Amino acid sequence: MRKVVLAIAVFMLALRPALAEEQKCQLVRLASLDMIPGASHILVAASLNDQPLTMMVDTGGYATALSESKAKQLGLPLEIYPESGMVVYGGIPLKRFTTFSGFTLGKLKARTLSYPLLPDGFLPPDVDGILSPDFLANFDLDFDFAGGKLNLFSRNHCEGKVVYWTKDPVSKIRITIKDTTHIAIPVTLDGHEIKALVDTGGGPSALMSLDTAEDMFDLKDDDPKLEHVPGPNGIKTARKYPFKTLAFGDVQVNNPQVVLVPDRDAKMGPDRPKMIIGIGILRQLHMYIAYDEKYLYVSAASQH
Repeated sequence: MRKVVLAIAVFMLALRPALAEEQKCQLVRLASLDMIPGASHILVAASLNDQPLTMMVDTGGYATALSESKAKQLGLPLEIYPESGMVVYGGIPLKRFTTFSGFTLGKLKARTLSYPLLPDGFLPPDVDGILSPDFLANFDLDFDFAGGKLNLFSRNHCEGKVVYWTKDPVSKIRITIKDTTHIAIPVTLDGHEIKALVDTGGGPSALMSLDTAEDMFDLKDDDPKLEHVPGPNGIKTARKYPFKTLAFGDVQVNNPQVVLVPDRDAKMGPDRPKMIIGIGILRQLHMYIAYDEKYLYVSAASQH
């Protein structure tokens, strides 16, 4: 009997490191937030000192921010920094800031910092502010569009042990971190690879450099397939072209909406991604952003 007990003890000692390693590899969900249904963007509920907020989840944002009107409504202090250097898409400068504490998202609480204020009219009327990577990149982000959930996971897990929603193969795409926290990935548009920014705060289409598209696809200004369309943030020189496929690894989006904007109007510098993928395209995917691994895991949204 003693030999049997000793054998069991030795077996348990050998098993303990394996169990610890397995536990370390497990995903730890820190928050599961409902996406507000029917919204054109990813909207989630938050609060500031128990006052409810509706926040847009914006992986393409620079800083978590509130609208100027919401800050005034809440009685937050106003600070003006004319030379802040912060600019949003379209070249709109941000000069007004506020400092607040007590911001909560689920059971998570943000630090007290100075936050920019977005000019009124920049956000949809039902949105109070944006959640940007300065807050979001503290976690792995799991966008379950089919389930209507934004899940925040701990970044502390074993590499590659993140695909929980399906047993089928998914695409694993290398991430380039731009501007500290922005996510750029290689995608394939009609057979041509291009570096693109993943922007959940973007509109229903992908925005692409018209200059790059003309070079890459040999487009001419008088091409009958180039259609004039309204651009974002008042840009009047946008075009639209009927591209057939936009591929994320092996995951393909058919007939993607792509709006082409000249570099001079988009204020896209030479080191910026030449495409920004908006929410209308991203909703067709299930995305898991693993920041420490620097990988994006992608499947079709319906793949469960």
